[in-house]
Amino acid sequence: MNTTNRRTEIMNILILRRHTTARELAEELGVTTRTIQRDIQALSPGFPVYTKQGGDGGIYIGDEYKPYVNTLSSDELDTLCEIYRQAEGVHKKILLQILNKYGPDKLEV
Repeated sequence: MNTTNRRTEIMNILILRRHTTARELAEELGVTTRTIQRDIQALSPGFPVYTKQGGDGGIYIGDEYKPYVNTLSSDELDTLCEIYRQAEGVHKKILLQILNKYGPDKLEV
């Protein structure tokens, strides 16, 4: 995996998890923690990525960073909301995650 792909994967992981550690990323991506630290340093100027020391420390992405928000067309949003209202169990949960990820910031389903 080249540097660009690795940094893209780091961002994808942070978008999904919102928090991780350099050690977890290093193990997952097959590199050293120093490489992850350099990647985070390179990503920080362009993205709200920051680190925190201590027991609850690690690598975080700012809560305000939601790159996929508002990417659904109104027809797509209406259709997914209709399906969501009819769904049950795990399907309903997953549809809500999709709507929250790709729909408007304040969504009422």
